[in-house]
Formats: sequence, structure tokens, C-alpha cells
Amino acid sequence: MVLAYSDFYFLTDRYQILGFAAHVIVLQPPDFIARPGNSPLLIGTLMPHTMEQPVLINRDARTGVILLCDHATNHVPAGYDNLGLDACHFQDHIAYDIGAEAVTRKICEMMGAPAVLGPVSRLLIDCNRGPDHATLVPPESDGIDIPANRDLTQAAIEARMKAYYHPFHEACDSLVFDHVEAGMVPLVVAIHSFTPTMNGEDRVWHAGFLWDEDPRLAQAMIGLMERETDLVIGDNLPYSGKDLYYSMQRHGADHGLPQTTLEIRQDLVDTDEKATQWAALIADLLDECLSREDLSQRKFYSKSGPKETLT
Repeated sequence: MVLAYSDFYFLTDRYQILGFAAHVIVLQPPDFIARPGNSPLLIGTLMPHTMEQPVLINRDARTGVILLCDHATNHVPAGYDNLGLDACHFQDHIAYDIGAEAVTRKICEMMGAPAVLGPVSRLLIDCNRGPDHATLVPPESDGIDIPANRDLTQAAIEARMKAYYHPFHEACDSLVFDHVEAGMVPLVVAIHSFTPTMNGEDRVWHAGFLWDEDPRLAQAMIGLMERETDLVIGDNLPYSGKDLYYSMQRHGADHGLPQTTLEIRQDLVDTDEKATQWAALIADLLDECLSREDLSQRKFYSKSGPKETLT
């Protein structure tokens, strides 16, 4: 048996370690009774790789903006054997949001803003899904079957959550908590990218802003971008925050903070120069949003509109 480190941490919660040398581990249940012919339940090879953790940028900065990038990387730790996929799939959009990490990092450089970057590919576990969502660990993506994600036990899914999903969201929780405790109302923005075509159809939008119940930041950014550019901007397009909005709901809306998910078309951010241009545009617009009174209060929304304002 080959064990990834995340599987190891889950198993050692439930089994006693009898031996561990040269990455070979022998485990037995806590109620194991030695009898002639009896042997420990599990003997496995522990794959040597470093535990991946979310990347925090400008952790102690308090600029009024928090950036999250759930799908920053296409990385899958060595112990997972590329999830049974050919390496070419990890250069595609199914593995990560192309250009999103570069845009996030550049906005951080320009604004001095803090950010949290997801630690692993969305194919291993998708940090922008709820804990019970059917595609938290996707069995397929855009028609590509993912062999290592088929027929996973709940224990195996929980092991991945413990290793990668929870650390990402706990880092985001901490960043938001520190801002709110300091009396700030930060603008929370998730940075994503989308494919130029889907199901054979061209997507005309250059970018889009997603929102669910609280429209404030999305509408502000759409208005400013339409004022400053001639780009085609989607309002809950090409996706809708009303369908999928986990990270922004948890780290923005649940705290009454203005929040939105930015989606940029991938062919517009697939080089360093393009990413720099988009980062500069977004940084300028966010800077203007910071001075707006309507974005300076915590507001909690329901389907029918605002239900509480905190000043």
C-alpha cells in the first residue's frame, strides 16, 4: 500500500504505529490482540513529500482589501501519482485557474494587500466548494475522468480536507477575523479565471463579477470598470454567485463584508505582461472602492435584501 501524507495523518488518528523506518510504516488497530498467525492490519510505504500549506502574502498588512485565490496552483503532492492523469491535464484549466495566481500576487505588490493562495490543485480538492458538495473532490472535470477520485471513502476525503482544505479556510478565517477585530471593514475579493470557450461556444465577456445576496462590491466594480474601459463585463456571468459562492460566503458575506468573485478570461491573463495590466486595473478600481461610503459598513443580507447593518 502507498500512503500519501494526508492519508497517514488520518490513519494515525485511528491506528497505533508499530514501526516507521525508511518511509515504511506498520500500523495496527488499538484493540489488536496478538495471536499465532495474526499480523498488523496495515503495512504501507509513506511517500516522502512536504505537507503543502496555503501561501499567505503580506500576512500582517491592513490595507482594507483581502484577496483569496482558491485555484491558484496545479500542484498535486507526489504521493497521489498525479491522480492517475497524464501530466498534460495539469497545464489545462481543469487543474487550476490560469493566470489567477499571477494577478493576485501582482495586486498584492501594487496595493500591499494580504492574500491567501490555495495550496493544491482543485482536482485534488476544491477549496471553493462546501464540505458536503458533490464536486469537493471531483470524479471528473470537463469530461476528463479522474481515476484517483473515483469511489473514495469518506475517510479518504476527510484526510484530504484535513491536510489541505481546512488549512486554507482557517488561514482565510484568521485574516478576516484580525481585520474585523481591528475595527476594519475589508473588501474581500476572490480571484478566478475562466476559459474563452465552453461547450463549443465562445464566451464574449472579458471579465465578470459574481455575487449572491450582497451586490455592493460587484456592482461597484462593474460600474467603475464600465466607466474606465470598453470591456464586456459580466454581472453574475459567465458563472453566477447564486449557484456557487462558498469561499466568498464564508469569508465575506457571513461577516457582513462587501465581497465579490472576480472572473477574468484566461487568454487575457496567460502572460506576465497581461497579468500585470489586469492587476493594475483591478488595483486602481479597488483603491477607488475603498473611499466609498456604501462599502464601509458591515451589512448582512437575505434573499429579500439587507437585514442588518453594523456601523
